[in-house]
Amino acid sequence: MASPQSLEVARRARLIYDEQLREQLEREHANEFVAIEPESARFFLGATLSEAIQAARRAFPDRLPFALRIGHNSTVHLGALAS
Repeated sequence: MASPQSLEVARRARLIYDEQLREQLEREHANEFVAIEPESARFFLGATLSEAIQAARRAFPDRLPFALRIGHNSTVHLGALAS
């Protein structure tokens, strides 16, 4: 279960994404990953989830970023496809 702090970071970062970043990022960086640090509203792109998170942590080692996959409803997909 997510902590209240994590839920608040996610809420604030999602708001930044929806209101400030979505249009540009979905047009220019679809299928990449973005990590958003909500206190600063800075964002970090990566070809992988790890790249985006690591970039955010280098810039803000003491803050919790929120990451998502650009243009998708979820950050990662779990499971296997049935044949």
